[in-house]
Amino acid sequence: MLSDADAFPDDQRLEQGAVRAYRASLASPSRKGFGLALLASGEAEAFLVEDSLPLAVLDHPGYARFETLTLAPRGRTGALQIVRVAAHEQNIGVGIEWHGRMRLGRAAYTQLTPGGALPAARSNTTTGEDGQLIWFDDRDLGASAAIALPTHANLPAGMSLPFIVAIAFGDTLEDAVRETVVLAGEAHDLVGAEVRERRSWWQGVGRAAESDRAIRRAAAYALDCAAARAGDDLVAVLADHEILPLVWTRDAYYVCRMLLELAPHDERVRTVVDGFLHWLFDAAERPGGWWPRASLANGVAKDPVFQLDQQLYPFLLLEDHARLTGEPELADRYATRRDEIIRALLARRTAFGLIAADETPADDPSEQPFHFSSHVLLWRVLRDLDPPAAAAVRTATLAHFTDAGRFAYAVRGASAEGARHYHDANDLPTVFAPGWGFCDVDDPVWR
Repeated sequence: MLSDADAFPDDQRLEQGAVRAYRASLASPSRKGFGLALLASGEAEAFLVEDSLPLAVLDHPGYARFETLTLAPRGRTGALQIVRVAAHEQNIGVGIEWHGRMRLGRAAYTQLTPGGALPAARSNTTTGEDGQLIWFDDRDLGASAAIALPTHANLPAGMSLPFIVAIAFGDTLEDAVRETVVLAGEAHDLVGAEVRERRSWWQGVGRAAESDRAIRRAAAYALDCAAARAGDDLVAVLADHEILPLVWTRDAYYVCRMLLELAPHDERVRTVVDGFLHWLFDAAERPGGWWPRASLANGVAKDPVFQLDQQLYPFLLLEDHARLTGEPELADRYATRRDEIIRALLARRTAFGLIAADETPADDPSEQPFHFSSHVLLWRVLRDLDPPAAAAVRTATLAHFTDAGRFAYAVRGASAEGARHYHDANDLPTVFAPGWGFCDVDDPVWR
């Protein structure tokens, strides 16, 4: 990543206060960042073109108007800014300067409850400037970045001109510089095409109404930020592209499920969802045979902790994909591996029929290792794949989680021993239980 943020101190990774403060600083509206300075000061208005592309507008009466549109073109390894400057009543000189401190490095991965430390990332960044080009190269990291700046210009009164800034990454400095130059040359075509395609996409999926704005924002974030290419036909779906760029199968499932519901046959959607399924079954490490709590975008296990629901969401996504697209090929392709993992899961059942986990879906260790919503999800996955096993899981879940007239959040053992009553935002299977058919919506124990 190329960032203005300092590296997070490794000796503070277990200090939640420090982690929260660092993450808040990344999301702070007052964060200065780095970028183009055009001899204009003031606070810009912010907009989203097609509820997707950031547009900043700064108008100085009597001087000039500045409009900056930012875009990361699909399938490319960089980003563009189109800065249109319109002179008002006087001629102006547009002085192009780059302000702010930058650092090429690995993401901080600041977790409130880290499950394990990553090896230190060796780094030895060299940087320099060559005319209108700023570059960074780090052979220890195996990454490079380049920034192409526009040249200075004089702008007559009443006229406007666009200025292009291109930023690109590459495995080598040569790759980064080449992509930067190409992006700058194609900027106008890329921006125009993206705006037209995004507008057409909203209309095509029937989400162009004002009331659909929240859906458009969620879908745009999924497509433009959460989905990260991880190789040929591989896509990692990140929990957060900046604050926490890790993969949880739980979080990624709901992102992919939303996209499939919107446009199951759309090329953009299928690139993300199909690519994520390939990532899950072909690229992601499974230490001990299990998907970890969280993974890096390249598939390396970050936190090799066993959470029951993390093993189940990939299978639910396979089923949803086949049902919503009407295409069973991916489900068939991974059926053998799916069935092997399910058999291994069922073999972990205790004598009273439940499966213990090391952590809850909130990434917290628990004195009660048997978690209710994860067993509802287990039943849902088994419902269509292995009805007898599903029935046994449901019977055990009803018997051992019912306590004081309601379902417990988690239990220590059989017959609701050590029951804990609680609910967490990660426990959506509990919410979905009636809709899936696990219980009735008017069941007082569920309500």
